[in-house]
Amino acid sequence: MLKKRVAAICVGLTVALTGVVVPSTTYSVHASVKPSVKRAKLLYRIDTKDPVVFITIDDGFDTNGYGLELLKKWRWPVTSFLLPFNSKNHVPYFQHVGRINDIGTHTAKHTILKGLSLQKQQEAICAGEQQIKQQFGYTTGIFRPPTGSWDSTTLEAAANCGISTVLLWRVSMNGSTMTTWGGPPRAGDVILIHYVRSLDKSLKRIAWELHKQGLHVARLADYLPMKTFSPLR
Repeated sequence: MLKKRVAAICVGLTVALTGVVVPSTTYSVHASVKPSVKRAKLLYRIDTKDPVVFITIDDGFDTNGYGLELLKKWRWPVTSFLLPFNSKNHVPYFQHVGRINDIGTHTAKHTILKGLSLQKQQEAICAGEQQIKQQFGYTTGIFRPPTGSWDSTTLEAAANCGISTVLLWRVSMNGSTMTTWGGPPRAGDVILIHYVRSLDKSLKRIAWELHKQGLHVARLADYLPMKTFSPLR
């Protein structure tokens, strides 16, 4: 009891003389830190003042010989977002589209992602990445969600699958019909086409529009970092 009183007196003297309270017990406080969530970058267009646009072609449902001839004749570089069940029997075809064809992914089965759980979105995206890599030996690390349907979970799932960029578009083609958001094609626009029988009609309309606007087609990989891209031919 005497020792406790002496200790109490000593603490009191310390406070009185120094103004500092000496605690009898030291407590360690650990804040709960939530790990940051990685998300892929979302782009609709490329930020550049160069008079260029970027041709992207989706799916791979059809192999249109005349469309391929036009791309070779004009030497346009292309980025394709392929479905592995379409491309598996046509790898040489897609390897020789345009002057160069960088291969991105589009899920394994054209899964509409918006509203799905993180696990389901991740399964669809990662499976597409794995299967396209098996077929072509690489992927660009660029992903396009089917129909452009996405939510914040899509960006997280894509990052978990090694995707750096989720790429949408500002110009889309359906045959010779062009749809734009925000006026005529301009520098930095990403143009969406599909591997369908009307591919050649889409290409001809694009060529006409680009001529009017003083634009030309550039390789996306020259403006957007990619994990891996197609070797030059």
